[in-house]
Amino acid sequence: MRYLTILLILLLQISRAQKQEKVLFVGNSFTFYWNLPSQLEKMAQEQNLDWNVNQSTAGGATLRDHWQGNKDLKTREILSKTTFERVIFQDHSTYPIMHIDTTEFYFSKLKTLLPPQTKIYLYATWYYPNFPVEGLVIKDSKQIELNLKDISKKYKNIEIIPVGRAFDLFSSKYPGIKLLTDDAKHPSHNGTYLAACVFYATLTGQSSKGLDRRYEDKDSNGKKIYYSIVEESSASKLQSIADEIVFKKR
Repeated sequence: MRYLTILLILLLQISRAQKQEKVLFVGNSFTFYWNLPSQLEKMAQEQNLDWNVNQSTAGGATLRDHWQGNKDLKTREILSKTTFERVIFQDHSTYPIMHIDTTEFYFSKLKTLLPPQTKIYLYATWYYPNFPVEGLVIKDSKQIELNLKDISKKYKNIEIIPVGRAFDLFSSKYPGIKLLTDDAKHPSHNGTYLAACVFYATLTGQSSKGLDRRYEDKDSNGKKIYYSIVEESSASKLQSIADEIVFKKR
């Protein structure tokens, strides 16, 4: 019994001593709406994962903007000075369709700043009603993901985060629950929660079912703030769709 107690104490100490994982989102408003990085961090903490999730984002930013330092972005400096275990890249929503060569060019340049052990992800976003694709017929988000997969095949250790496909499936099953804001482009609180569930399931390999539907913290003055609140009935549906998309493809 004594040896069992000692073993349990040692295992607990080892668990507590596990290295914190640093995660970085590189993107724009499709990343920062409704605190996607913070929601993912809270989900990880809920499952006793020590993740420090950060972001380098600006409204309308492209990967070219991140490389060139436009919009006051410091992405190159951040990647050069800090080692992240995971980095998620999200280009402007239209680029994987209209300018995929530009997406690949600047992704490849940003990738050179990462050490070999860093896990890299490409965030496949969604098609929206006023998607500006002149001369092309786009009805769903599949082409966005397919074009990004063409990039991922050229490099090692790259995984696609299929959020757009999750949006398509959810909207087909539950058209009464809005995933976009009134501009019919950016994610609503439900949309961001779905994205967070897809990220959580993909990055951890664990089901998103049963995750909390509210995530809160305190501001610098110690006052409570909420990162996200979704209705209980919606949360279970969002989690189920995230799991279906992530684990069905594996």
